[in-house]
Amino acid sequence: MDLLIRESGRVDDMNQDLSQGRLYEWRHSSQAFDVAYRVVSERRGQLALFILLMLVLGAIFATIISPYHYSEQIRGVRLIPPSWGHPFGTDHLNRDMFVRTLYGLRISLAVSFGAVTVGALIGVMSGYIAGYFGGWLEIVIMRILDTMLAFPGILTAIAVLAILGTGLKEVSLAIGIGAIPVFGRLARGQLLQEKNRDYALAAESLGANPARIVLRHIAINTLPPLLVQAALFMSSAVIAEASLNFLGMGASPPIPTIGILLSEARPWLTSGAWWFILFPTLMLSLLLIALNFLADALLEATNPYARNK
Repeated sequence: MDLLIRESGRVDDMNQDLSQGRLYEWRHSSQAFDVAYRVVSERRGQLALFILLMLVLGAIFATIISPYHYSEQIRGVRLIPPSWGHPFGTDHLNRDMFVRTLYGLRISLAVSFGAVTVGALIGVMSGYIAGYFGGWLEIVIMRILDTMLAFPGILTAIAVLAILGTGLKEVSLAIGIGAIPVFGRLARGQLLQEKNRDYALAAESLGANPARIVLRHIAINTLPPLLVQAALFMSSAVIAEASLNFLGMGASPPIPTIGILLSEARPWLTSGAWWFILFPTLMLSLLLIALNFLADALLEATNPYARNK
């Protein structure tokens, strides 16, 4: 009997060692998997992913969670405080603030993600081209990026909106254009560090074309700091989107965005309708905290000098 117990214990230890060995192989066979594993293992990464998951699910399933439409005016519920039927209270036009806040969160996430996509794609490709080819092409691209960087992002967005007009797509594009020089300079700096390493020189000596060298080999190793920058800029894009909509340069009512909700709540700050501004601000704050925590977790996962373990 004792022999059977010892043998079963050895089998369990072997299975545990095998599972740990497979996990080690998976982590080190893919840099993306290793980064994801480190982010999920880090406490701030876990908190960030949990908050983001809850916010994203709430934004996606807003129509299922709430029985009301964001523009529906409900009779007899003007400016009532939070209750079981209206968890975030109602506004001055008898509309449910819970569903309007969830819709505003959805728009903020969509616009910010679109802005990061535009800024990262154009900026990173510009930085790669400038850093790899050098010469007059690098000079022209970098001077353009330096000129764009001289203007604050919000002013660039306002100037773009003055040309394109107002709207959610225009806001996303305007914020993304302001991010191009940041991603471009970062991508160029990372590429200059990597393009003279042995693996890049070996690929060039084997006859690989520049696009394959950059996209297949160098880009993998320049990706971690760009991911951190993307997470950081996502939080900046959320603030910029809310600011532009607050100024009336984004969506038009009754479409709810976080900025529009805060703008509508401004005249009611002294009337005792505290919930009117509290819950949109709380949602915006939670989103910003989660994105900054995610950026910190990505930094520790990708930078060995920033890791605590």
